[in-house]
Amino acid sequence: MPRNPPMTIQFPRLGVVRRFGHTATGKQGEFGSPYSLNVRLEDSLTNRLRGGSFTGISAGARPASIVYRDRTLTFSANAVTASRVGDSTDTTLSADVSDLLRPALFQFAEADEQGETVVALVPHKDQYLLGFTATETWVLQGDPLSGAIRRVSDQVGIIGADAWCVANDAVYFLSSRGLYVVGADGSGLKALSEDVIPEDLTGVTDSSCTLTYQYSDRGVYIHKTGTDWCFDTERGGFWPFDTTTAQSHVLIGPFFLADGNAYGRIQNLHGNMATGSANVTWRIVTGDTAEQAAASGKAAIEAAVAGSDYSSYVKSSGVWSAGRSHTAYPRTRAIWAVLWLASSSIWAYEAAAMTRSASGKWR
Repeated sequence: MPRNPPMTIQFPRLGVVRRFGHTATGKQGEFGSPYSLNVRLEDSLTNRLRGGSFTGISAGARPASIVYRDRTLTFSANAVTASRVGDSTDTTLSADVSDLLRPALFQFAEADEQGETVVALVPHKDQYLLGFTATETWVLQGDPLSGAIRRVSDQVGIIGADAWCVANDAVYFLSSRGLYVVGADGSGLKALSEDVIPEDLTGVTDSSCTLTYQYSDRGVYIHKTGTDWCFDTERGGFWPFDTTTAQSHVLIGPFFLADGNAYGRIQNLHGNMATGSANVTWRIVTGDTAEQAAASGKAAIEAAVAGSDYSSYVKSSGVWSAGRSHTAYPRTRAIWAVLWLASSSIWAYEAAAMTRSASGKWR
C-alpha cells in the first residue's frame, strides 16, 4: 500500500485546548494538545521554547489585610469599610466633613442603586482599587471619601476573594466565564484565549481558588479544587500541573492515519530528545474518531497518575533516550491516534516524525 509523506510531529505550542485534531489553531504550524500534565512549551532544561517537563508552584500566601491609601479595608455583603487613615482600628463613622482622614463606608453601585455582594478587593499603588462582585467589575480612583467609582463590566466578576494576582499594572482574575485580565485602572478588560480555554476553567465555583503570578516564567498559576493550571502570559497557552507528582505527560495529536474512509497504519516513528534529557516513554493510543482517541489518551494519563492499569488503551510503546533516538516500527493500525509522551524526570523535546500508510477500507 502507498505510504504518505512523513509527518513532522511538533510539540503542541498552544497548550491544552478545547479542540481536538492535529490541525493549526493559531499561527501556521502551531497546535494544541487534548491533555497534558506538568509540561509546557518552555522546557525546564534550558528554558528554550521547544517543549518539555516543568514543575508548578504551590499557592502563595495572601497578606492578612487589605490596605489602600493607608486605610485598612474590610467588606461584608455589599458594604466596604475603610478605616481612618493610619489607624486600622478606627472604623467609627463621623459627620465631620472637614475631617478628610475619617473612616468611610461605600459600595460599588451607580447612584440610587444598591450594590451587589462584594467578593474581592484589589488595591494598586494607592491610585486605584478594583472591586469585584460575582458578576461585576468596578474601579475606584482616589480616596474612598472623595474618589470616583466606575463600573468596568456588568457581566464579568470573580469567583473568590483570592482568585486574582497582579503582574506589573495588570490584574489577572478567574471569573465563572474563564480567565480574564484587566488594567489596574480598570482599562482593557479582556478574556484570555476565550476560544481555546480548557473547559476545566469555565464554570468554576471554587471560592477558595487562588491565583499566583511567577515573574521568572511569566506564568499565572491557578490553584483550585481538582486540576491546577498555569497560563503562559507571553504565548497564551494553558498547561495543567500537579505539584504532588513528578510524572509529566502530554498528548500530541490526534492524527488522522489515512485518507477518506480507510484505516491507516503507523509504519515507523522516530523521536529526538534534547541533550541531557531524561528517557521518555512514548505510547500510541487509538480511536475510531479524533474525540475517542483524545478521550482515551486523557483517560490513560489519569489512570497512570492514579496508579491504575492503563494497558488497555495502549497499542504500542517504546522509549526515547537523549539525542537522536532509534526508529521504532509500531505497525499500529487505526483511523485516529494520539502520541502519548511520559516521564518521571526532567526532559525536553526536539522533534519527531511519523510515517503512515493506507491499510484497508473502514467498514
